[in-house]
Amino acid sequence: MIKIVTGKINSKKTTRMMDLYLADRQGDGFISLKVMSDQKVYGYHAMKLSSREKRLLMVHKDFYLSEFFAIEKIGPYLIHPEVKKWIEQDIEKMIQKKVQPIYLDEIGALELGGLGFDSIFKKMVSSNLDLIIVVREDMIDLVIKHYQLKDVTILKSSL
Repeated sequence: MIKIVTGKINSKKTTRMMDLYLADRQGDGFISLKVMSDQKVYGYHAMKLSSREKRLLMVHKDFYLSEFFAIEKIGPYLIHPEVKKWIEQDIEKMIQKKVQPIYLDEIGALELGGLGFDSIFKKMVSSNLDLIIVVREDMIDLVIKHYQLKDVTILKSSL
């Protein structure tokens, strides 16, 4: 089964996903946590649910100081390739160990274009394991169609 946590931008989708994990602490995966600098979004940490380990996954272009060589970006955010690789490798291990559900925050426009977490998400789907993912409300139909998702349950965020 695939559960999709959805809502508009800034509607607490990640909070809802974290609450689902904390309810029974089953499975593992990654959520994205907003990092603020004063009143501006600095970037996003990727946090592994089971260990709470955090690494900076994305940095807003206004704060980017060439700390890493960015290959991909989404909007104004540059993606740290080593952190993306860490996430993908850990999810590969989860698939091999049949950990479920596997959580991933989020699937969207980047993935639909064959970038971001597209490759690992395809592996997650083909594993037939239970998954819980975040997809923005305006992207749900596109994501379901693109990845040919079956047995989907839609969960609204708290707002």
